Amino acid sequence: EPLRSQLLYGDFSAGVEDDPQQAIPTAWIDMAMDRWKPRSPKGRMLSLACDVSRGGRDSTVIARRHEGMWFDVPLVYPGSAVPDGPTVAGLVIAAHRNTAAIHIDVIGVGASPFDFLRSGTSHTVVGVNVSEAALGLDQSGRLRFKNQRSELVWRMREALDPANDTGIALPPDKRLRADLASFTWEMQGTTVYVHSRDQIIKRIGRSPD
Repeated sequence: EPLRSQLLYGDFSAGVEDDPQQAIPTAWIDMAMDRWKPRSPKGRMLSLACDVSRGGRDSTVIARRHEGMWFDVPLVYPGSAVPDGPTVAGLVIAAHRNTAAIHIDVIGVGASPFDFLRSGTSHTVVGVNVSEAALGLDQSGRLRFKNQRSELVWRMREALDPANDTGIALPPDKRLRADLASFTWEMQGTTVYVHSRDQIIKRIGRSPD
């Protein structure tokens, strides 16, 4: 404590200081959430991502990014509502707009909805396996990443960094706030390593979406 309550329940009143190893400062998350306003129309959808569950305690979560770095409210479905891959794929298709690329977790249970979407739609469907090799360098061009997980979290850090002035706007969602703040990292030489999902579960008692 207080880190566990902050990240497990989204209760950031439990403490005022970030973990020294926190990848995304809480203040940056708050700034992005303060910028968020409902949109109508929402603007063109550029990307949709799905974190897949099938039954169990975890939820299936769909995130949608629109032009102007504006993120819509996450769509959250309890595990009991998504018993199989086609059900997940149907939720993704229902949420999809424009020609937005679909990014879907292909580890474990994500493989089934990925295959269904690849064979059943004409949309661009990208499988995401965060344990695979990273694809690029950090913004400075000097740091490498341990894996795609490390790179993707760091890209969000860079997008949220006020110095970069991206205008990113995130919906004021307590669970989202806690999830973004849950990532911790370390340097391994010149390589950024964002700690694994299992390490986060051990530390805060749940899996981030």
